[in-house]
Amino acid sequence: MQLNGSWILKGTDEKGSPITLPVTVPGCVHTDLWEHGYIKDLYYRDNSKYYGWIEDRNFTYERTFLVEQAEKHAYLEFDGLDTYCDIFLNGVKVGEAENMFIPYAFPVDGVLKNGENTLRVEFRSPIAEVADRPPLPGVFTTERLHTRRMQCTYGWDWVDRFVTQGIFRDVRLTFRKPNEIDNVYVFTKRITPYAAQVKIEIAFRDVVKEQEAVSMEIFAPDGACVFSKTRMILKEDMDESVDVVNPQLWFPNGYGEQPLYKLVLKTKHSEKEVMFGIREITVLQIEDTPGSEEEMLCKTLREDPFFCGRDRNESGACFTVLVNGVKIMCKGGNWVPCEPFPSAETPEKIKTILSLAKNAGMNMIRIWGGGIFEQDALYELCDRFGILVTQDFLMACGQYPEKEEWFIKALNEEAKYAALRLRNHPCLAWWTGDNENGELGSENKTDFMGYLAATYGAEPVLKQYDRERYFFPSSPYGGDYYSSITRGTTHNTNFQSMVYDEAFDTDFKHYPEFFSKMFARFSVEQMCLGLPFVSSLLNFMTEEDIYGPDTTISEYHMRDGGGKRYTLFEAANQMAKQMFGDYTDGKDGVKKQQMLQTEWIRLTLETHRRHKWFSSGIVYWMVNDCWPAANGWSIIDYYAKPKPAYYAFQRGAKPLVSSLERKNEKLLLHISNDGLLAASGSATVFAYDVKRKTKTVEKEIAFSVDANETAAVAEFDFSEFDRENTVILCDMASNLGEDRTFYVKDGLRSLGITYEDAEIVAEDQESITVKAESFIPVVLLDVPEILEENCFPMLAGETKRIMKR
Repeated sequence: MQLNGSWILKGTDEKGSPITLPVTVPGCVHTDLWEHGYIKDLYYRDNSKYYGWIEDRNFTYERTFLVEQAEKHAYLEFDGLDTYCDIFLNGVKVGEAENMFIPYAFPVDGVLKNGENTLRVEFRSPIAEVADRPPLPGVFTTERLHTRRMQCTYGWDWVDRFVTQGIFRDVRLTFRKPNEIDNVYVFTKRITPYAAQVKIEIAFRDVVKEQEAVSMEIFAPDGACVFSKTRMILKEDMDESVDVVNPQLWFPNGYGEQPLYKLVLKTKHSEKEVMFGIREITVLQIEDTPGSEEEMLCKTLREDPFFCGRDRNESGACFTVLVNGVKIMCKGGNWVPCEPFPSAETPEKIKTILSLAKNAGMNMIRIWGGGIFEQDALYELCDRFGILVTQDFLMACGQYPEKEEWFIKALNEEAKYAALRLRNHPCLAWWTGDNENGELGSENKTDFMGYLAATYGAEPVLKQYDRERYFFPSSPYGGDYYSSITRGTTHNTNFQSMVYDEAFDTDFKHYPEFFSKMFARFSVEQMCLGLPFVSSLLNFMTEEDIYGPDTTISEYHMRDGGGKRYTLFEAANQMAKQMFGDYTDGKDGVKKQQMLQTEWIRLTLETHRRHKWFSSGIVYWMVNDCWPAANGWSIIDYYAKPKPAYYAFQRGAKPLVSSLERKNEKLLLHISNDGLLAASGSATVFAYDVKRKTKTVEKEIAFSVDANETAAVAEFDFSEFDRENTVILCDMASNLGEDRTFYVKDGLRSLGITYEDAEIVAEDQESITVKAESFIPVVLLDVPEILEENCFPMLAGETKRIMKR
C-alpha cells in the first residue's frame, strides 16, 4: 500500500506562529513552504538569504490511511527520511531514523489496526541535533560532518545553504510473505570465445522450508528466452551459473552498443526483474617502462613547480579502463544532485541532462561524494546510454568522526544498501571511498583523513556484497600522494589556487601552454569556470544584475571559494580579463566569462587527447548544477540547458579532433582518434592575419591515424607561422568528420580584437545560418534550440549553416 500523496505539515514560521499545511509526499519543508507562499522563489536573486530560520525549526508530517484487514508481518517502509526523526503509528513510537542515505523498515504488528490508522513523522532540526558536538576540520561549514545527510546543501561554492527536513522518497505499508526474494546479484563471471558465463546469486527472506520453488528466466535484448530453469528453495541463498552463447556485449558510448538482458525471478509471493549487461571492466595500472617516453614525461611533470608538491612517486603507471578488452578513452563529468532538494529531482530532468551528456560524447560520470545515492532512473539511463558511472561513498572534504563506532556502523549500513541496490548495473565501473578526504594519503600509511572510513566502513561490506567490482579508498586515488598526477586518478581542482595565482601574479598570456600542461594519467576532476547563456541567467537575475556595475547578485550565485585567496567571482573575472582583455561594457564581460570556460575546456580536452593512453580519462568538474549558478563549474546549467561550455566539450569529445601544439620551436599537428575505425583525410594548417583578414601561410598535408589512437601527423617550423596579429588554424576533413582548431602564441588578448557576434542571416525550422564580419574565436549563439554545433571559430567573410537538434 503506497502512502505517498496527501499529508499534513505542522511546524512554526519565522516568528514562532504555528503552520498547518496540506502537502504532498515525497517532499520537504522548503518546497512545501515555497508552494504555499510562506517563502519566495528560493533561486531568484538573493531571496534565499532570508530563509535561514527554517533549518532551526522542528516539523511534523502526518496522515491517516485505511486498512481493511491487517495481516501479520506488517512493515512501514521509508525509502528516504531527511534526517533525524521519530516515527509514530497510532500514537505508538515504532521507529527512529538518523541517516538520509539508507531506507528504513519498521515492524508494526500489534500497532497497525483495521480501519483508520494515523501515521506521524516528527522531524528535529539537523542543526540543533548536533549543536553540542565538537568542531571538526573541513571546508565550508563543518557541522555537516556529524550528520549523515547530503553534504553540499550545507553550503558549497556552487550551491546555497538549504538544510531541510522531510520524507523525500516513497513510503509504503507492506505485508511480507515467506520465501520472498530479498535481493539478487547477477554479474559477468567471464567472457570466453564460446559463451559468456553469468552468475546469479539470490537471497531469500523469511525462508520456510516447504515445497516452494523459484523460477528463473533470462531474456535476450530482442526478447528471446535464452535460459529457463526452476529450482526448489532449500535455504536462504541460491547460486546459479548460466552460459549465454553468442552474447551481445555491453560497451560504453562511442565504443559499441548497450544491449540489456532481463532476468525474471518468481516465487509464490514475489517477483523480481533485473536488467543487466554482459561486460567485463578492467582497470590497467601497468608500470611505466624504464627509459620510456611515459617515464620521461612523468619525470617532467613531477619536476614542474605546479605539481611537485603533490607528487612524490618514484615511478609512474597508467590508469586505463578496458571494457571487454577494449581500451576506453573516458570523457565526461562529475554529477551532483540536479536539485538542492532531492524530492524535487525528477526522472524527466535526469533524462534530459543525461541525454545531453550522451549526445555530447560523454561516456563517464562520477557521482560525487557530497551528494546522494541517486534515483534509480539515473543508473538505468546510464545503462541504456552507455555512460560509465563511478560512485563515491557520501563523504566530502572534511575530517569525519571515523574513530567513533556509530559512524563506522552508519557507513557499513550505507555500503550494504548501495551495493545491494546498484551492483547489477552494467554502467557501474567502480566504487570510491569518499571525495578528497584521503588526498594526502597513500597505500603505505594509515594516518590520513578517510583511512578508517574506507578500510572499516565501506571496503569490508563491498567484499561481501560486490566483490567483483573495484573499490578505491578515495578520489583522487593512487601513488604518493593519492592526489599525485603520475599514478592513479587525479583532481586538478586540487591545484585551483595555483591556477588563480597564475592569473593574478603574471600577465597570463601563456595560458595556452599553461592549460596544456594540466593533464594526468586519469583526471577524474578537471575544473573549468564559466557563465551560462544569458537566456538562463534571466531566470534568476535581472538584466541590470547581469550587465550592470553592481555584481552583488552574480557573486551571490557563485559563493566563495572555501577559504582560498580569491573568491570564484574574482578568479573568473581576472582570468577572463587576462585571457581576452579588459571588459568594454557589461555585455563584453559576459561574453568573455562564457569564453573562459569554452577555452578552458578546449585546451584541456585537446591536451588529454593528444597524450592519449598516457592520459586515459578526463572527467570535468562538473556535468550539471544543483541550483542556478552564475559563473559556475557546470557544463549543463541548472535548467538542464547547455552552457557554451557544453558545445566546447561536444566538439572536443568527437571521435576525431585536431590540435596544434608549439614544442621546441616546432608547430605540431596532432590528430586524436577515439573512433573504432582508422581515420584518413587531409588537414590545412594556416596563419591568419586578423587585422588584414587574410591567410599569410598555408600548408596542406594528408594523414592517417589508427583506430583508437592518437598521432602527431605533421611538424612545421614555428617561425614560418609566427607573425604579428596572427592566429594559426587547422581545418581537417576525414572519413570520420571535420574539425577546426586554433593556436595563438600569446593568447587571444594579444590579438587586440573586439569580440563581435556572428550575424544570423537565415533561419528555418531545421537550421540557422550565420556570417562573420571579422575573426571570431568563439561564436556564441544564444537561441532556444539545441544546436548540432555552437561556440566555434569563424574567419571574416565566412558563412556557416548549423542544424538544430
